[in-house]
Amino acid sequence: MSVRYNAARRGLTLIELVVVLLILVGLAGVVIPAVTNMVGRTHTSSGAANISQIANALQRFEVQYMSYPDNFDSLVTDLGAGTALNTLDGDLALDTVALSADTFAALEEAGITTVGLHAINDGTFEVPTPTLLADTNTLLGLTPAQQVELGLETVGVAGKYICLGVGSSCTANGKTMMDAPVHFPESGEANPATTYGRFLAVFQITDGTDALERAKLAAVISPHGAGLGDHIAEYFEISQQD
Repeated sequence: MSVRYNAARRGLTLIELVVVLLILVGLAGVVIPAVTNMVGRTHTSSGAANISQIANALQRFEVQYMSYPDNFDSLVTDLGAGTALNTLDGDLALDTVALSADTFAALEEAGITTVGLHAINDGTFEVPTPTLLADTNTLLGLTPAQQVELGLETVGVAGKYICLGVGSSCTANGKTMMDAPVHFPESGEANPATTYGRFLAVFQITDGTDALERAKLAAVISPHGAGLGDHIAEYFEISQQD
């Protein structure tokens, strides 16, 4: 009788299974939000830190070498047509900006004469092809609405700013920063292997009417268009949810 009873008790009873499932459900209710918040916090905190460090590195380069770094990523695959990378984040609002002789001269005066061209479906880690800029080229820049959202303008003006990726070929690497950082995505859909994940340097090239004599760094933003303030605000929003 004892042997048969022990053999029957080797499995869990229905009540025991229900208790185990309830415990697992309870743990999931605690663990899943904590993991989600951890990913969100890492996304926002690392984004804020990288934006601050890149801005500092570009400004220090400009002070040390009397010009900005060169060989930024262009974000376009064709400088003539201004065809954007397919792998740019969908939340990033950009317009094409056709250079003129004066805006090209403003970039040239700032030390920006060469950009890296990626293939249309390149992610973050492919090395771009260095290509000389010309006054007939088309780059990508902020939309007027994105300018206002970032706090750069109260009323946005098209064609005032261009965006360039701070990538692996940027000449600031090894000088004022060790290497170009990669944005930590908030979801697996923005995997840097398949989505362009470099931070973007925003340069002002006109005052809204006339070209500047020398282009100037206006901001550094994440690949999805968020600035330093956006990342900090998001971090504290996530903290309030705990």
